Amino acid sequence: MQQEFGALLQAVLTITFVGGLALLAQWGRKNRGAEISLVVIVLFLSFLVAASGLLVALVARSGALPPDFPLALSASGATVLVIAGIIGIALCIPPLRRIMSRRAPATEYDAGSGGFATSNGPSEGYPPRRFWSDPVIFFAIWLSVLVLAQNLATLLIFALSPEAFETTFSAAGRLSLVSVVASQLPFVVVAALGVGFGYRRNLRETLARLGYGPITLRQLGVVGLFIVGTLLLSLAFDALFAALQPELYSRVGEVSEGLVSTEGFSPLAAILFGLLIGVGAAAGEETLFRGALQPALGIPLASVLWASLHVQYGLSVLLVYIFVISIGWGILRNRINTTATFLVHAGYNFSLVILSYFSQL
Repeated sequence: MQQEFGALLQAVLTITFVGGLALLAQWGRKNRGAEISLVVIVLFLSFLVAASGLLVALVARSGALPPDFPLALSASGATVLVIAGIIGIALCIPPLRRIMSRRAPATEYDAGSGGFATSNGPSEGYPPRRFWSDPVIFFAIWLSVLVLAQNLATLLIFALSPEAFETTFSAAGRLSLVSVVASQLPFVVVAALGVGFGYRRNLRETLARLGYGPITLRQLGVVGLFIVGTLLLSLAFDALFAALQPELYSRVGEVSEGLVSTEGFSPLAAILFGLLIGVGAAAGEETLFRGALQPALGIPLASVLWASLHVQYGLSVLLVYIFVISIGWGILRNRINTTATFLVHAGYNFSLVILSYFSQL
């Protein structure tokens, strides 16, 4: 109960902080004061991240860490933090240059249309916004760098300290309704606020920007083929994983079974649990990665971010599999819509749970 409360509290804090900055970025397209505030906050946080990395390195060098603490772990973690902080600082340069000069009417980049539109708001009199200096794009890229750095650091911890990997996920136990909501709700809210819900777009316009819409029966057939193809590809990479990384394969298998275990479930309970895992993960991840980020950052970067999210697989060949299917789902999003990728994602996860359940009978 305490663990679930902590997860919900973390979700609320994430929504408040990241969602608030996303709204500030949207406001910054029309208001110079909001744009300046966003850049100052991001610049400060980037300095903080870089300073944290330097502090970790100094502590490790001073010998203040426990004797059994891997030095390689502290060195790799410090390096990731410093690099992420430096990149964050560098990303602040284009918007800072624009803010500090006055030359031409302002324009804003619209990820939905892929072009720039002239703004008649209070920011007139400043240079045109390029891709890198648009507040929303700038914030999305900066946040992506931080998320990627955090996930990379976690993967390095699990690679250099296998006992930490097992302790983290074994303590979590089987996924529950609360844990799924706590992990996925921030994705949905941040995605909606990031594309301007409540500020630039109403609910209908927000769903359209996120790529949600109707699909035809023929497109449903394509969804079914994608589910089958993803399952077959999963079997191929699973066999490759077992052959190339047998120790990690065994460890990851135990962790995965613990997270989505259907032991003791009735058929109805297994179906409901499969729907929870399928619909819950698909709603959050597809809305954010395929719906909000992909049109702005492109399929490759959105796929790298989504693959890095799957830290429960460690530094394994399964991350390559996740990246590959993300590329395929990204193309599906472009050719049809996010509704299609949501159905593929949900159907794939549901199928894995049900197949696991019936294989144990």
